Amino acid sequence: PGDEADLDERMVSDQMLDRLEAAINDLNLEQKLCVTSFYLNKLSYQEISAKTGLNMMQVKSHIQNGKRNLRIALAMKAQQHHVNQ
Repeated sequence: PGDEADLDERMVSDQMLDRLEAAINDLNLEQKLCVTSFYLNKLSYQEISAKTGLNMMQVKSHIQNGKRNLRIALAMKAQQHHVNQ
């Protein structure tokens, strides 16, 4: 029984990661670049600014807007998933 629960948990986790990846890919280029650089590559605002040519306020704005857009997209995808089941 434990193995089956672990498998179910991994499948749910994989589905969430797939939805997150799709939502990240739906972001505009600057938001995608800033969000992935900050959260996945662990770069600082300063490093992202140097890498992209964006100023620090633009980097901060793209990260904040990207996070908001990811939240919205994931909520919509979760809602669609529940409707389709």
